[in-house]
Amino acid sequence: MAQLSVAMFCCFSNCSQFQLLNKTVSSVFLRKMCMKKLLLLTSLIALSACNNDTPVFIEDDNNIGSLPSIPPSPENNPTTDEKVKLGKLLFWDPILSGNKDIACASCHHPNHGYAENLDLSIGVGGSGLSENRHGGKLIHRNAPTILNTAFNGMDEDGAVDPLNSPMFWDKRANSLEEQALLVLQSDVEMRGDTISEDDIMQVLSERLLNIAEYRSLFNNAFGDETINAERITQAIAAFERSLIASNSPFDLYARGDENALTDQQIRGMDAFVEAGCAQCHDGPMFSDFELHQLPVKENAKLVQLGVVDEGNEKRFRTPSLRNLSFTAPYMHNGTEATLRDAILFYDDIANPGNSEELANLNFDDVDSETLDAIEAFIHALSDDSFDKSIPQTVPSNLKPGGNI
Repeated sequence: MAQLSVAMFCCFSNCSQFQLLNKTVSSVFLRKMCMKKLLLLTSLIALSACNNDTPVFIEDDNNIGSLPSIPPSPENNPTTDEKVKLGKLLFWDPILSGNKDIACASCHHPNHGYAENLDLSIGVGGSGLSENRHGGKLIHRNAPTILNTAFNGMDEDGAVDPLNSPMFWDKRANSLEEQALLVLQSDVEMRGDTISEDDIMQVLSERLLNIAEYRSLFNNAFGDETINAERITQAIAAFERSLIASNSPFDLYARGDENALTDQQIRGMDAFVEAGCAQCHDGPMFSDFELHQLPVKENAKLVQLGVVDEGNEKRFRTPSLRNLSFTAPYMHNGTEATLRDAILFYDDIANPGNSEELANLNFDDVDSETLDAIEAFIHALSDDSFDKSIPQTVPSNLKPGGNI
């Protein structure tokens, strides 16, 4: 495909707003060049002020672009090294589960992109890791990755509010702190049946207070040895905000490295936009974070149990397309086994919710070669440079990750 390299970028001198960098622009974007020529002079002046701490947008109506390297944290929970260290140990320590058999890492493991290769997660009472996990309580949803969840809710201009960041498939939590609390309180995910929802956080706090190392870690992170529900969830959230993967080939390309994407991946990016995928999968996180009703097929495991998952009024949140190379299977119930299956799901898709975005999808001219290109482009949104380290021990002396 013929390409034209143009210096077409713009950023504010302090880089506090979105930017448009020097790109290798393919056919989708060339039609807009005449309208953008006046940006050239401004962009050349501003280039030296830009860095990786702000999103960098490719010139396109859908504002797809790179992620910044540092996420925001809430004013009431600023991220510190001490808090991240504590949160990582809590993330791996099964002492936070009612039966001391499961940890956050049991279903969100770095070997699987902080998700798992299992259609539906298995919570308390389960054994094994990812696709080898069995027994225990069946959770009715697929475990989404924690990578980049610090950017959940990021809008098409790159702004994100850490206290208004939609979590879970049904958006029932609005921050990583709230998400952590709901998981610890869930009878199927971590609490179990032996401790009530009203009592679980007090029980967990007392367990941690009885361990000298945890008292010291909380003191280092918060200034004193007080341990309570708020501090437990703040520490876990701080660790989760540290799990950033923002240097994918696409991110490098958006920041100006014209060789970071292959010709096939650039064609896939064009086709992705032209087909209308970026109507919902837009912004640096490739998600509008809105609820949509899709004709996702039912999971046979849930059908056997007589479970009907209605989500949020039959709608589920648009997932990010980042790091999908590590997190198969896909959809809220894990019914699409491969990335290719997930892409083909949108070919001639039904529209039960009369969504304007679904109505405007156009896969009419998407042949096998174009599907290959779209798939290659989505793989280019994955970055494997995230923290994969696993603690050798945790302060409770239980097995890190629980029964995995």
